Amino acid sequence: MSEVVAAILPALSIFADGLTWVFFLLGFVMGLVFGAIPGLSGAVALALLIPVSWGMEPRQGMVMFAGVMGAVAFGGAIPAILLNVPGTAPNVATCFDGYPLSQKGKAGVALGAAATASCLGATFGILWLVILIPAVRLIIMKVGPPETFVLILFGLFAIALFVRGNTLKGVCAGGLGLLLAFVGFDPVTGALRYNFGTMYLYDGIRPIPVIIGVFAISEAINLSIKGEAVAQVEISSKASDVIEGVRSVFRHRMTLLRSSAIGTGIGIIPGVGGTVACIMSWIAAAQSSPRKAFFGSGEVEGVIASEAANDAKDGGALLPTIAFGIPGSAEMAVLLGAFILHGLVPGPDLLSPGGLPLVWCLILSLFFSNILVSSAGLLMARHLAKLTMIRGNVIAPVIFCVCLLGAYSIHLSIYDAMLALIFGFVGYLMTKYGFSRVTLVLGLVLGTKAERNFHLSLMMSDVGGWIFLTRPIALVFVLVLVAVVLIPILRRLKRGRL
Repeated sequence: MSEVVAAILPALSIFADGLTWVFFLLGFVMGLVFGAIPGLSGAVALALLIPVSWGMEPRQGMVMFAGVMGAVAFGGAIPAILLNVPGTAPNVATCFDGYPLSQKGKAGVALGAAATASCLGATFGILWLVILIPAVRLIIMKVGPPETFVLILFGLFAIALFVRGNTLKGVCAGGLGLLLAFVGFDPVTGALRYNFGTMYLYDGIRPIPVIIGVFAISEAINLSIKGEAVAQVEISSKASDVIEGVRSVFRHRMTLLRSSAIGTGIGIIPGVGGTVACIMSWIAAAQSSPRKAFFGSGEVEGVIASEAANDAKDGGALLPTIAFGIPGSAEMAVLLGAFILHGLVPGPDLLSPGGLPLVWCLILSLFFSNILVSSAGLLMARHLAKLTMIRGNVIAPVIFCVCLLGAYSIHLSIYDAMLALIFGFVGYLMTKYGFSRVTLVLGLVLGTKAERNFHLSLMMSDVGGWIFLTRPIALVFVLVLVAVVLIPILRRLKRGRL
């Protein structure tokens, strides 16, 4: 305990310097803006700030980077809720219920719930970061490709289990997503597949332009055709709506805790990413809720699940980054580059008594940033909700321009912008004819990761596919997956529906 106190006090002392707050607020504003602009992300903001940090004291640089990471998640939730435009890839799960709430005139409720869930989810993740730092080596070394594959397989099965409306159409959309995931080089064998002679497809179909197109541009097309506002009923934009959103988080506290745990746990696993964490949390919330039939049509519990996991993942992702130099997410990969720039070596040196004050600077700054962005979100929510009253033919051109610019800016590729535009029309047609856009995204995002981890599992196995049953953690995941698949079927049999 004395070592912990000795590390916290120097970390706190740096916040007595006014210049530190300037750097912190710079990172905070960058994270909020880059989170809210579709196509940009925390990784881009961090990359832009790395040159700025040159010459800074390492602790001040870490404070600035943590300001970005804390703000970007909720920043991405704002357009996801108001316009069905996911600011960052993980915010796609927030669109599922956040945007339908806006259409019902309850944008204030959704924003209040998102801000509160973000803050509490981040606090949960940071708390477990502090608790698990001593045991992080054991946790990470026990989770490999077999465990990751089974975990992702759960998400793929969710395509059939949780699709709303016509199940066959949902499965078809999910199958299309899987087919899109197999375009380009095989991640293990290197075989080239389905590129149609186009060099752009060598690296596969990039998920972010597809997500921007399917959700954001398709909605802009729909708004421009209808000419109506996002909110289909008159909104009151009262502070009571925001308060109702805050209260809903505490009413669904089990969803908050479960989603925060999922976000933290998946964040620890390198390479899985926040999108998987948020989708998994949304699926888990839908499966356990007595109102699961309403998920995807404006259930505030879905917003809570997604945003709690999205912010909790950062605490988990920091663990492998600071302990082994293994980045748990794209943001952490850029942060690792910042470590190298400042001469910091992850591992025993960073977790030693001499390096712990720097780690605590990251942890405290991440916590302060989440508190600040959630407070700002609650204060601005009632005013932001008024955006949903703007007529569609006015706001649609803005969405078009921002989305195409965001898709282009990721890799400075005009083909990314064209891909987003193509899938914008695909998404519009899917909506018009009752096909699920959610399952398309699930198939695309999870398909590539599933294939890679499946191949790696077989390559490291002496018993073939039995490796998924011979490793204890993987076996537990398999049993959970079987239970999740069979329980709904058994319930239907019991009720005489089959």
